Amino acid sequence: MKRVIVSGGNGFIGSSLVKRLLGEGVEVHALVNENFQRLKTISEDVHIHELRGELQSAVEIVDRVQPDTIFHLAAVYQEPVSADCVLSMINGNLTLGACLLFAATQCARQPVFVNTGTYWQFDRDAEYAPNTLYAATKHAFQDLLHFYRERNGVASVTLILYETFGGGDTRNKLWRRLVTATEGTRVPLSEGEQQFHLVHIDDVVNAFVLAAQMLHTGEPMEPLYTLHSPSAQKLRPFVEELNRRAELGLELQWGALPYWEGQVFVPWQGQTLPGWTASVDAMTELVALASERKVASGARD
Repeated sequence: MKRVIVSGGNGFIGSSLVKRLLGEGVEVHALVNENFQRLKTISEDVHIHELRGELQSAVEIVDRVQPDTIFHLAAVYQEPVSADCVLSMINGNLTLGACLLFAATQCARQPVFVNTGTYWQFDRDAEYAPNTLYAATKHAFQDLLHFYRERNGVASVTLILYETFGGGDTRNKLWRRLVTATEGTRVPLSEGEQQFHLVHIDDVVNAFVLAAQMLHTGEPMEPLYTLHSPSAQKLRPFVEELNRRAELGLELQWGALPYWEGQVFVPWQGQTLPGWTASVDAMTELVALASERKVASGARD
C-alpha cells in the first residue's frame, strides 16, 4: 500500500488505523465529518477531507487521490430512531459507501476495498437477523458490495467487528466507564447473562492491514470474515473479575437495568481472517488500563 483512503478516519478504530498506516510510510487520506480533532493530534501528515454532508464529493476525492486501497469504516448509529435518524443512517451506512464503490470503478487502477460490518447483523447460527436499523443498513451495504465485486471486479472483503477497546478510546462503552469510574461508584447493569467478544484495537488494526495485503496479492478470500476473540465471555463473571483484579471498588448493581430489545445473548462466531488472531488478552489489558489511570490520577492530585 502506498496511497489509501480511510472513511471514518476520525473515529476510534479509523484514527488508530490511520496512525498505523502513517507509521509505515503510507500516504493517508481521511474522509471525515466536521469532527476531526482526533486526527489533528495524531499527525499533520494525514490528508483530511471534510465531507460535511456532501457525500457525492467522495467521488471527486477518490478520482483526485487515485488510491490503491479504500478502508471503509465510516458508520452512523443512532438510537432511538427518528425520521432524521433514518436518513442519517442511510446516508452514512449506504450512500457514502455506494459513492466510494462507484468511484473505485472509475479509477485508472481499481483500488481494493476493505469494508466493516457488525456481528449485530446475524443470529448465533449465522442467519441474517439484524437487531437494529443500524445493523440492517450495514447488511444492505453488503448487497451493494456484492454487486460491485461480481459485476465490476472490485476486490473486496468485509470484516465483521465485535466489541472493541483500547487506550485512547473516548466512546461511551461499558469497558471505559468501568476502568475510569471513581471507587465506590454505583454501576447499574443488566443481569449480565449475555456473552460477548472483546478485541483490542491493535488486533483490529492488524486485521485491516492484513486483509488489504491479501487483496493486493490476490489470495483467495471469502467475501466476509469475523474478528472475534478466541472464546466468548459471559458479562457478569467477567465484570466481577475485572472489578476484583483491577481493585476498582465499584458497587455493581446487577439487574438494575433491563435487557434492551435487540440484546444479543450468544454472538455468532464466524470464520476468522486467515493468518489473524486476537492476541491481546482483554482482562489483562483492562487491568493495565485501570492501573495507568490510577497512576495518572494520583499524579494530578
